Amino acid sequence: MSIRTATLGAALLAAAWLPAAAPAQAQEIILYDGPNYTGQQVRVTGADRNLSSRRFNDRTSSFRIVSGEWDVCQHDDYNGTCETHRNDQPSLGRMDNQITSVRPAYLGRPDPGYPGRPGRPGESSITLYSGYNYTGRSVTITDTVSNLQQLGFNDQARSIRHSGRRSWRVCQHANFDGACMEVDRDIPSIGGGMAAQISSVEPDYGSRPGRPGHPGRPGSDNRPRSGVFLYDGPDFTGQRVDVSWDADNLASQGFNDRVDSLVVARGETWLICQHDDFGGRCERVQGEVNDLGRYGMRNEITSLRRIDNGYGGGGGWDNGGYPGGGWDRRGEIILYDQFSQRGRSVRIEHEIDNLERLGFNDRALSLDVRGYDRWLVCEDAGFRGRCEEVSGEVDNLHLLNREISSVRRLGRY
Repeated sequence: MSIRTATLGAALLAAAWLPAAAPAQAQEIILYDGPNYTGQQVRVTGADRNLSSRRFNDRTSSFRIVSGEWDVCQHDDYNGTCETHRNDQPSLGRMDNQITSVRPAYLGRPDPGYPGRPGRPGESSITLYSGYNYTGRSVTITDTVSNLQQLGFNDQARSIRHSGRRSWRVCQHANFDGACMEVDRDIPSIGGGMAAQISSVEPDYGSRPGRPGHPGRPGSDNRPRSGVFLYDGPDFTGQRVDVSWDADNLASQGFNDRVDSLVVARGETWLICQHDDFGGRCERVQGEVNDLGRYGMRNEITSLRRIDNGYGGGGGWDNGGYPGGGWDRRGEIILYDQFSQRGRSVRIEHEIDNLERLGFNDRALSLDVRGYDRWLVCEDAGFRGRCEEVSGEVDNLHLLNREISSVRRLGRY
């Protein structure tokens, strides 16, 4: 995993591309080694890639901005966590005694005519910002990050800058679970219910660099390895959300009644339905569907699930029919903190990759699966560690007593 912000070389190259009319006056920031602008101070009037040369590395506790807007970064060469500021800061919170490099903010931004972005010229990267329109704290990512908590940036991104030709995939939960979204351009305001929800990031290995070259064809390399790519434009255009597991309501992913085209992984068959819980009119889909209008389902999909024989024990319609215009409603799993379905309980209808969110991590001693599904219960978050399939009532979890941290539905038995 490699995390970096723009290198000095990229910054100087970007500055060289600035129009001749760009302001050339010096910008100034004053760093203090005490809070509230107290203690020893250092004045900086240009980019400084390593404050060690001023004997001020990891010493800043407050600063005043005399002029301009400034990037302050955790490591040398503008790496690590960076924050952009235009106002004085009497205290620095998590960045206290952490600043190693500073620069005027415009040096870290590409001119519209310059093809690069923060990071080395030509390198594929994305920069996440905690504020809309590329403001606030930022972190630049050049490789897979399975949990943004490692960088102190979990559930914070509200805007994204994209660099290079390759697309990226950003996901709602750690380990690329939950809703995922393709990023192949700058996004000043993250939509689709994903703002302040991103927990993992990776290069989109399922896509070739750049967007598909032919309208109406996603390209042989722009297909999911498993699951479905959903697009909110026809011909595989617009925002993309990736679905790898059954989704009984796309509203939770900010994608309800938005799908115009889709691509299904090779060998898989999925059921797309008008209403939540697989109700209303449903259609089976395989391969590429460049316009859902031909199914009369454009901007109509609310739920979808995989139904081929390679998943969940065979899938298929209930009782060979089409009850109520779709599948019957799915059940749930109930976890109890005492044996034999007693004590405090929590009901779960969707996969949960970390029971800490429900205040029920490592507490379950028994459970009850309602309905006809099998569930997977795992001892670690993200469906890792020891896992067991369960169905029906389980009075005693034995080896998994007070060990369950994540659960998800597998399919029908």
